Amino acid sequence: MKKSLIRKSFLFLCASLPLIAPLVITGCGDDPPEPPPKSKIIAGERYFPMHDGDIWYYNSANTIRMVDGDTTINGYNCKRVMEGIITTQAWSLTSERFAQHLLDRTVSFDPPLQIPLDLMEGEPHGFSSLGLVDPANNPGNIDSIRTFGEITFAGYVTRRINNVDLDSCIKIDYDYIDSVWFSDAEPIGAASQYSEFYARGIGLIDDGDLLLDQAKINGVMLPKQN
Repeated sequence: MKKSLIRKSFLFLCASLPLIAPLVITGCGDDPPEPPPKSKIIAGERYFPMHDGDIWYYNSANTIRMVDGDTTINGYNCKRVMEGIITTQAWSLTSERFAQHLLDRTVSFDPPLQIPLDLMEGEPHGFSSLGLVDPANNPGNIDSIRTFGEITFAGYVTRRINNVDLDSCIKIDYDYIDSVWFSDAEPIGAASQYSEFYARGIGLIDDGDLLLDQAKINGVMLPKQN
Protein backbone atom coordinates (compact mmCIF):
# COMPACT_ATOMS: atom_id res chain seq x y z
CA MET A 1 0.00 0.00 0.00
CA LYS A 2 2.86 2.42 0.81
CA LYS A 3 4.43 1.78 -2.57
CA SER A 4 1.07 2.53 -4.25
CA LEU A 5 0.82 5.86 -2.45
CA ILE A 6 4.39 6.75 -3.39
CA ARG A 7 3.70 5.87 -7.01
CA LYS A 8 0.52 8.01 -7.05
CA SER A 9 2.47 10.94 -5.64
CA PHE A 10 5.15 10.46 -8.29
CA LEU A 11 2.57 10.36 -11.10
CA PHE A 12 0.97 13.54 -9.73
CA LEU A 13 4.34 15.25 -9.69
CA CYS A 14 5.04 14.16 -13.27
CA ALA A 15 1.65 15.47 -14.39
CA SER A 16 2.43 18.80 -12.72
CA LEU A 17 5.86 19.26 -14.29
CA PRO A 18 4.59 21.04 -17.44
CA LEU A 19 3.09 23.69 -15.14
CA ILE A 20 6.06 23.90 -12.79
CA ALA A 21 8.81 23.92 -15.40
CA PRO A 22 8.03 27.38 -16.91
CA LEU A 23 8.16 28.91 -13.44
CA VAL A 24 11.50 27.27 -12.73
CA ILE A 25 12.96 28.36 -16.07
CA THR A 26 11.71 31.93 -15.63
CA GLY A 27 13.10 32.08 -12.13
CA CYS A 28 16.62 30.88 -12.93
CA GLY A 29 16.98 32.04 -16.52
CA ASP A 30 18.81 28.84 -17.59
CA ASP A 31 17.67 26.10 -19.94
CA PRO A 32 17.09 22.75 -18.23
CA PRO A 33 19.73 20.10 -18.96
CA GLU A 34 18.95 17.73 -21.78
CA PRO A 35 18.06 14.22 -20.53
CA PRO A 36 20.53 11.54 -21.62
CA PRO A 37 19.36 9.72 -24.76
CA LYS A 38 17.70 6.37 -24.21
CA SER A 39 19.07 3.29 -25.91
CA LYS A 40 17.04 0.58 -27.60
CA ILE A 41 17.72 -3.10 -28.10
CA ILE A 42 19.32 -3.41 -31.54
CA ALA A 43 19.39 -6.68 -33.51
CA GLY A 44 17.69 -8.39 -30.59
CA GLU A 45 17.57 -11.80 -32.26
CA ARG A 46 21.36 -12.08 -31.88
CA TYR A 47 21.01 -12.29 -28.09
CA PHE A 48 18.95 -15.49 -28.23
CA PRO A 49 20.73 -18.12 -30.37
CA MET A 50 19.00 -21.48 -30.51
CA HIS A 51 20.51 -23.66 -33.23
CA ASP A 52 20.20 -27.42 -32.82
CA GLY A 53 23.27 -28.53 -30.88
CA ASP A 54 23.92 -25.21 -29.13
CA ILE A 55 25.19 -25.89 -25.59
CA TRP A 56 25.59 -23.68 -22.51
CA TYR A 57 27.73 -24.66 -19.51
CA TYR A 58 26.84 -22.94 -16.24
CA ASN A 59 28.15 -22.97 -12.66
CA SER A 60 31.32 -25.00 -13.33
CA ALA A 61 29.35 -27.28 -15.69
CA ASN A 62 26.91 -28.30 -12.96
CA THR A 63 24.11 -27.15 -15.27
CA ILE A 64 24.36 -27.95 -18.98
CA ARG A 65 21.65 -26.93 -21.43
CA MET A 66 21.43 -28.05 -25.04
CA VAL A 67 19.02 -27.26 -27.87
CA ASP A 68 17.81 -30.56 -29.31
CA GLY A 69 15.16 -30.41 -31.99
CA ASP A 70 11.60 -29.17 -31.95
CA THR A 71 8.59 -29.62 -29.74
CA THR A 72 5.07 -28.19 -29.44
CA ILE A 73 3.83 -26.38 -26.32
CA ASN A 74 0.24 -25.08 -26.16
CA GLY A 75 0.07 -25.08 -29.95
CA TYR A 76 3.37 -23.20 -30.46
CA ASN A 77 6.29 -24.71 -32.36
CA CYS A 78 9.35 -24.38 -30.09
CA LYS A 79 12.95 -25.42 -29.72
CA ARG A 80 13.44 -28.13 -27.11
CA VAL A 81 16.03 -27.36 -24.42
CA MET A 82 17.47 -30.39 -22.63
CA GLU A 83 19.33 -30.85 -19.37
CA GLY A 84 20.67 -34.37 -19.63
CA ILE A 85 17.82 -36.51 -20.96
CA ILE A 86 15.06 -34.24 -19.63
CA THR A 87 13.31 -31.46 -21.53
CA THR A 88 13.40 -28.59 -19.05
CA GLN A 89 12.60 -25.60 -21.24
CA ALA A 90 11.14 -24.69 -24.63
CA TRP A 91 11.89 -21.48 -26.53
CA SER A 92 10.85 -19.71 -29.69
CA LEU A 93 12.14 -16.63 -31.48
CA THR A 94 10.64 -14.20 -33.97
CA SER A 95 11.75 -10.81 -35.22
CA GLU A 96 9.56 -9.30 -32.50
CA ARG A 97 10.20 -11.37 -29.36
CA PHE A 98 11.98 -14.16 -27.54
CA ALA A 99 9.52 -16.46 -25.78
CA GLN A 100 9.82 -19.09 -23.08
CA HIS A 101 7.03 -21.65 -23.29
CA LEU A 102 8.19 -24.25 -20.75
CA LEU A 103 10.00 -23.75 -17.45
CA ASP A 104 11.55 -26.33 -15.12
CA ARG A 105 9.96 -29.12 -17.22
CA THR A 106 6.63 -28.79 -15.36
CA VAL A 107 5.10 -25.37 -16.10
CA SER A 108 3.94 -24.35 -19.58
CA PHE A 109 2.93 -20.71 -20.02
CA ASP A 110 -0.02 -19.42 -22.05
CA PRO A 111 0.68 -16.87 -23.37
CA PRO A 112 4.41 -17.62 -23.20
CA LEU A 113 6.76 -15.47 -21.15
CA GLN A 114 8.26 -12.99 -23.57
CA ILE A 115 11.07 -10.47 -23.98
CA PRO A 116 10.05 -7.98 -26.70
CA LEU A 117 12.99 -7.14 -28.94
CA ASP A 118 12.08 -3.47 -29.34
CA LEU A 119 12.27 -2.45 -25.67
CA MET A 120 13.42 1.09 -24.92
CA GLU A 121 15.79 1.61 -22.00
CA GLY A 122 14.00 2.37 -18.75
CA GLU A 123 10.47 1.94 -20.13
CA PRO A 124 8.66 -0.92 -18.32
CA HIS A 125 6.64 -3.41 -20.36
CA GLY A 126 3.76 -5.12 -18.59
CA PHE A 127 3.12 -8.85 -18.87
CA SER A 128 0.71 -11.46 -17.58
CA SER A 129 0.64 -15.21 -18.12
CA LEU A 130 -0.98 -18.38 -16.83
CA GLY A 131 1.36 -21.24 -16.01
CA LEU A 132 -0.22 -24.67 -16.49
CA VAL A 133 1.31 -27.42 -14.36
CA ASP A 134 1.95 -30.86 -15.83
CA PRO A 135 -0.12 -33.33 -13.74
CA ALA A 136 2.61 -35.95 -14.12
CA ASN A 137 5.14 -33.67 -12.40
CA ASN A 138 2.90 -31.85 -9.96
CA PRO A 139 4.59 -30.93 -6.67
CA GLY A 140 2.20 -30.27 -3.79
CA ASN A 141 -1.05 -30.45 -5.76
CA ILE A 142 -0.34 -27.19 -7.59
CA ASP A 143 -3.13 -26.34 -10.04
CA SER A 144 -1.58 -23.35 -11.81
CA ILE A 145 0.77 -20.40 -11.44
CA ARG A 146 -0.38 -16.95 -12.46
CA THR A 147 2.37 -14.41 -12.99
CA PHE A 148 2.17 -10.73 -13.82
CA GLY A 149 4.41 -7.71 -13.57
CA GLU A 150 6.87 -5.62 -15.55
CA ILE A 151 9.98 -6.26 -17.60
CA THR A 152 12.44 -3.43 -18.26
CA PHE A 153 15.46 -3.10 -20.52
CA ALA A 154 18.01 -1.51 -18.16
CA GLY A 155 20.56 -0.74 -20.88
CA TYR A 156 23.82 -2.07 -22.31
CA VAL A 157 26.51 -3.26 -19.92
CA THR A 158 29.88 -5.02 -19.99
CA ARG A 159 30.16 -8.37 -18.20
CA ARG A 160 33.30 -10.42 -17.56
CA ILE A 161 32.85 -14.11 -18.34
CA ASN A 162 35.68 -16.64 -18.28
CA ASN A 163 38.26 -13.81 -18.12
CA VAL A 164 36.77 -12.15 -21.20
CA ASP A 165 35.02 -8.77 -21.14
CA LEU A 166 31.81 -8.98 -23.14
CA ASP A 167 30.55 -5.57 -24.18
CA SER A 168 27.07 -4.68 -25.46
CA CYS A 169 25.39 -7.17 -23.14
CA ILE A 170 21.77 -6.35 -22.40
CA LYS A 171 20.42 -6.22 -18.86
CA ILE A 172 16.76 -7.17 -18.36
CA ASP A 173 15.07 -6.37 -15.03
CA TYR A 174 12.00 -8.23 -13.75
CA ASP A 175 9.51 -7.03 -11.14
CA TYR A 176 6.58 -9.41 -10.80
CA ILE A 177 4.18 -11.36 -8.61
CA ASP A 178 3.57 -15.11 -8.76
CA SER A 179 0.27 -16.45 -7.45
CA VAL A 180 0.35 -20.21 -6.89
CA TRP A 181 -3.05 -21.89 -6.97
CA PHE A 182 -3.62 -25.30 -5.40
CA SER A 183 -6.29 -27.93 -5.97
CA ASP A 184 -6.80 -28.41 -2.24
CA ALA A 185 -5.69 -25.16 -0.55
CA GLU A 186 -5.88 -21.39 -0.71
CA PRO A 187 -3.57 -19.67 -3.22
CA ILE A 188 -0.36 -18.00 -2.08
CA GLY A 189 1.48 -15.11 -3.68
CA ALA A 190 5.00 -13.76 -3.65
CA ALA A 191 6.66 -10.70 -5.16
CA SER A 192 10.07 -11.07 -6.83
CA GLN A 193 12.72 -8.94 -8.48
CA TYR A 194 15.80 -10.07 -10.37
CA SER A 195 17.91 -9.36 -13.42
CA GLU A 196 19.14 -11.33 -16.43
CA PHE A 197 22.14 -10.57 -18.63
CA TYR A 198 22.37 -11.70 -22.25
CA ALA A 199 25.48 -11.52 -24.44
CA ARG A 200 25.26 -10.95 -28.16
CA GLY A 201 25.76 -14.20 -30.04
CA ILE A 202 25.86 -16.25 -26.81
CA GLY A 203 22.56 -15.92 -24.92
CA LEU A 204 21.97 -15.96 -21.17
CA ILE A 205 25.21 -15.44 -19.24
CA ASP A 206 23.93 -14.57 -15.75
CA ASP A 207 20.58 -14.55 -13.94
CA GLY A 208 21.71 -14.52 -10.33
CA ASP A 209 21.53 -18.33 -10.09
CA LEU A 210 23.26 -19.39 -13.29
CA LEU A 211 26.65 -18.01 -14.32
CA LEU A 212 28.03 -18.98 -17.72
CA ASP A 213 31.33 -20.85 -18.02
CA GLN A 214 31.33 -21.31 -21.78
CA ALA A 215 28.92 -21.90 -24.62
CA LYS A 216 29.15 -23.74 -27.91
CA ILE A 217 27.08 -21.75 -30.39
CA ASN A 218 26.72 -22.97 -33.95
CA GLY A 219 29.78 -25.13 -33.41
CA VAL A 220 32.03 -22.37 -31.99
CA MET A 221 33.20 -22.19 -28.36
CA LEU A 222 32.43 -18.79 -26.81
CA PRO A 223 33.50 -16.45 -25.42
CA LYS A 224 36.71 -16.56 -27.42
CA GLN A 225 39.87 -16.11 -25.38
CA ASN A 226 41.92 -13.01 -26.22
